[in-house]
Amino acid sequence: MMSLFGSRRSRQTRVFRPTPSTWEKLTSSLQDYRVLTLLLIALFAVLSLLIAVQSWKSRFPYREGQIVATGIQSRVDFQIENVGATLRAVAEAENSARLVFVRDNDLWDTFDSTFREELSRIANATTINDLDQDVIASFGLDVEIPGDVEKGTEPTTRFEMVRSALTETETPVADRLAAMGQEFAALLGSARGTGLIADEEIQATGLTEADTGSLRGIQIVDDQGEPVSYNLLVEVRIEDQLLNTGNLGSGWVTSPNLQQIRPAVESWIRGRIRGVLTYDDSASNELRIAAKEEVETQTDEFTAGQMLVTAGSIIEADKLSVLREEYLAHEMSVTFGQRMARIAGASSMLTMMVVLFGIYLVRHEAQLLTEIGRLIAFVLICSASVALSGLLSQDPWRAEVIPLLAAVMIVAIVHNQMMAILTAFCLCLLVTMSTVAEIGHFACLMAVCFTAIIPLQQVSSRSTLIKVGFLVAGVAIISVIGVSFLAADNFPIDWQSSATLMTALKFAGWSLVCCYIVAGSLPFIESAFDIVTDISLLELTDVSHPLLQELARRAPGTYNHSISVASLGEAAADAIGANGLLLRVGAYFHDIGKGMKPEYFIENMTAGQENPHSKLAPAMSALIIIGHVKDGVEMAEQYNLPRRLIDFIEQHHGTTLVEYFYREAANRADEDHRTDADESTFRYPGPRPQTKETGVMMLADAVESASRTLSEPTPARIQSLVHEITLKRVHDGQFDECGLTMREIHVVQESLVKSLLAVHHGRVKYPDQKTA
Repeated sequence: MMSLFGSRRSRQTRVFRPTPSTWEKLTSSLQDYRVLTLLLIALFAVLSLLIAVQSWKSRFPYREGQIVATGIQSRVDFQIENVGATLRAVAEAENSARLVFVRDNDLWDTFDSTFREELSRIANATTINDLDQDVIASFGLDVEIPGDVEKGTEPTTRFEMVRSALTETETPVADRLAAMGQEFAALLGSARGTGLIADEEIQATGLTEADTGSLRGIQIVDDQGEPVSYNLLVEVRIEDQLLNTGNLGSGWVTSPNLQQIRPAVESWIRGRIRGVLTYDDSASNELRIAAKEEVETQTDEFTAGQMLVTAGSIIEADKLSVLREEYLAHEMSVTFGQRMARIAGASSMLTMMVVLFGIYLVRHEAQLLTEIGRLIAFVLICSASVALSGLLSQDPWRAEVIPLLAAVMIVAIVHNQMMAILTAFCLCLLVTMSTVAEIGHFACLMAVCFTAIIPLQQVSSRSTLIKVGFLVAGVAIISVIGVSFLAADNFPIDWQSSATLMTALKFAGWSLVCCYIVAGSLPFIESAFDIVTDISLLELTDVSHPLLQELARRAPGTYNHSISVASLGEAAADAIGANGLLLRVGAYFHDIGKGMKPEYFIENMTAGQENPHSKLAPAMSALIIIGHVKDGVEMAEQYNLPRRLIDFIEQHHGTTLVEYFYREAANRADEDHRTDADESTFRYPGPRPQTKETGVMMLADAVESASRTLSEPTPARIQSLVHEITLKRVHDGQFDECGLTMREIHVVQESLVKSLLAVHHGRVKYPDQKTA
């Protein structure tokens, strides 16, 4: 039975696999190293932003010139140094420090003997002319003493008075001199412990009158620097001590003999006592310094709840310093637990922001997620921007706009405007929250960033960035003043504040400076991120580039073909809103690989030349033709061409088939060599075009080459040719990854047809012209 009806077909068993759960999907994703890498980058972004915003401490939200909507009260008890009071206390301590004088005891001991000797000379002199001039000057002997009419005394001189007191007495002159000497020694004895100093000596020290007041304290030391006594200056000044209230003046009561010649003795003391006390400037300065160091810092006390700034007022420099001290005191009072709570709150907000931004990247910038280096660079730019903005936002700089605006402009240049707008929103939010936390400040930053982003769709020249700088500067002034209008409760007084105008000018000036910095750094930005701007593209359009010069020399046909493709492609790209300049430059370099083996490409063959492919197998010929892509990439990398231009070299053939040699191989194939016609052998390695520009480039390259095969390039034939080639590329799936829509492909077709018709237009035949 079994053999009669044939073998029984085995029954297929269907395996039903349950839909994986969310947990299984998550577990499977975490086993993918690419997902783990992106998660680590996201974690790095959160941590770096936590550091950038200094999440462990609260912000200091006050700036000079800021209008306070509500009153500001102290949160803690604190004290702030009163600089004025401290300086006054220091000055008082310095002025009250004792002046140091060094006493010369040896010189003091000579005064008694000198006094006695000079009195003896006066007693022995007959006339004043018998005395030395220094003795006369010391005692003032030439001073005239008027007579007393009532007593009947005649005018006389001090010399006669002193000599009379010494000689015209019943006591012998020697005894008289001895008595006066003893009284003089007793008179000076009261000043021996301190010494005496004349006004002339005080003035010679260079001290001011304020420093040498009578009540100024002094310290007298011996020649070894040891303190002898502490006195007031009045206690050693000769003039003060000669008064009746002084030690010398009160001693005349016990000096009856000297009392008779008191004016002469006082004159001698004023003139002869010199050098007993010498001012020591170095030691006095040491006492001043010690007195200054002992002065305690004078402070103003503030209590918790005390009003620091009233509502509606403008924060000025003095108020700002008080607010900063209050902030520092409050930070010192924050506990570890409170700081951890701050970090946790900031972490949750930043995690949410990073997740939302990551969703945008997954949906709209998936290519960036595959370029780990550029993704990390983007994270570092954002974190550095926030950190620097926080530091530069402090007074007096107020330059937070520089790193913020620079980061946003770099993102717009390197990536695209949409990503730059989203980046600007996130960065402005973080900078505002970590600085002044005012919606008006956020609005100003956003206005400045948006103004800079809008014109940066293409950077056609360096002057573009400078023009953007002036535009941004104007918007900065308008936005800052506009926000001040909204915040002003006491208009127009608040608006007229110079601080508000200064803030607006700072924003404008720093914005302009930032644009100049970015313009100057553009070559480094292009090199670091491997991008091309219109500026570098225009530089690469110079046909004197070594690669193009070499191509023109070795493969002139290919060179002319590249120039023609550039013209066709640029017009087509412009027609659909793509970057025509990028396509033109890409077309210049797309076939540079043909310069390695130019004789194997039809456009470089001359009439009558033997085709080298006639001696090669189709597969070998196809390998040579396909190899020009690989050779071109190697040459481009050797000459450091930008990556976007290398993409044109790699993708301008996509994965298309080298049809001629494939058909040749298929015609030659037989039963034993069927593998020679394997289609994969005759296809370009790709990849397929990834951008609109490379997609348009593929069509322009194909139709330009094919149009040269038309014997009679009529409009109908050209249109049919372009349509056929385009349809073949669409059916082959070459445009599936470049983002070209069918409508755009149709526009490209029309542009190519129009350009080819212009190239192959007919001319009037002249009567004598012969047909070639």
